[in-house]
Amino acid sequence: MTTPTDRTTRADRTEPAASVGALARDLADDLTAGRWTPTQLDRHLARFLVTASAGDGQLTAERLRTALWEGGEPWLRQPDSRFASLLARLAPGTASVLDDATVHALLHRLTPRT
Repeated sequence: MTTPTDRTTRADRTEPAASVGALARDLADDLTAGRWTPTQLDRHLARFLVTASAGDGQLTAERLRTALWEGGEPWLRQPDSRFASLLARLAPGTASVLDDATVHALLHRLTPRT
C-alpha cells in the first residue's frame, strides 16, 4: 500500500485553489461582458451564501453543501452549470480556498439588490 508524500499532499491542496479562483474570475469576466447570465437559482443561492457568511465572512463547507443541496436537480437541467461547478469545487476545499476573495466578490455581484 502506498501513501502520498507530503509534497504530493501539499500540491493537491494548492492546485484547486488556483482553479477555483480562475473559474470565479472567468465567470465574473463573462458576467461583465454579457457572455454569461446567471439564472434566478444562481442568484438565489449566491444570496443565501452571502447571507449565511455575513457574520463571520466564511464560506464553510457546510454552507456550501447546503447551497448545493438546495440547487440540486434544477442545476443539473441548466445548460450552463459553471456556477454550480464553482461551488462544488469549493465544498471539499481547505480554508484558503473557502476564503478566496474572488469567490466572495462574485457572490456579491450575483446577489440581487433589493
